[in-house]
Amino acid sequence: MRADAQRNRQRLLDVAVELVLQAGGEPSRDAIAERAGVGIGTLYRHFPDRQALLHAVARHALENTIGAGETIVQSGSSRADALRQYMHAALDNGIGVVNMIHPLLEKRDWPDLRARAAALLKTLLARAVKDEKLVGDVSERDIVFATIRFARPLAIGLSASQERAIAHRHLDIYIDGLFSRTGAQPRSGATKT
Repeated sequence: MRADAQRNRQRLLDVAVELVLQAGGEPSRDAIAERAGVGIGTLYRHFPDRQALLHAVARHALENTIGAGETIVQSGSSRADALRQYMHAALDNGIGVVNMIHPLLEKRDWPDLRARAAALLKTLLARAVKDEKLVGDVSERDIVFATIRFARPLAIGLSASQERAIAHRHLDIYIDGLFSRTGAQPRSGATKT
């Protein structure tokens, strides 16, 4: 794929994630193309039908989130802090769209991404528990579902930046609670809104 075509595809996916989170559901193709600054024909060349677009959007959010988590694990962040960083990166990468468009997808399974995500979460949790920062009964599913809950828009007319600030603040409160269950000190200076 040519570099300009790749940039257009990336821009369309980034915009689609933004619009799904803002609208709380599937945006129109015209809105995606307009915000991305491309013609509707460009959108259709990359995503010829609704399922191709929705599948690519979900996969885009998953790949970005998992990739960010893998980078965090390799970065040498403290073990407990790595889990926090991953959950915040998931919010920033639009993981909430996966839950919002999941019912609209005909094909809902990505075995390659599922395997990467499972390995990543197992590593993050094992490291946090090993450091005695996180109680051992927290599961990978707990982390996935909590992150998705915090990533969903509130649908009360807040701007995207307000939504994101609140989500990050609430996520910090949640994580602090997980850590405080073991007597660890909560993160100082939680984000204020």
